[in-house]
Amino acid sequence: MKEFIFPEKVVWEKETYRDNYGKMIVEPLERGYGITLGNVLRRVLLSSIEGIAITAIKIDGVSHEFTVIKGIKEDVVEIVMNLKQI
Repeated sequence: MKEFIFPEKVVWEKETYRDNYGKMIVEPLERGYGITLGNVLRRVLLSSIEGIAITAIKIDGVSHEFTVIKGIKEDVVEIVMNLKQI
């Protein structure tokens, strides 16, 4: 069985540090591990970005998403889909 290759070099290039940029070198890596590490870093960094989003809505008199609201053309499903685009 082949032995796992551990990275021998892990370096943060301090001269590249800026508010929104930094360079890190990790080598050597097993085949495919660069993509795996890149995806993990991307997901962690994107999840830490502050922002706003609608996470829930409540409409008085609406018991489920297929309810028709008097005086409004769209049903609740269409309203929710429109709010998701904000």
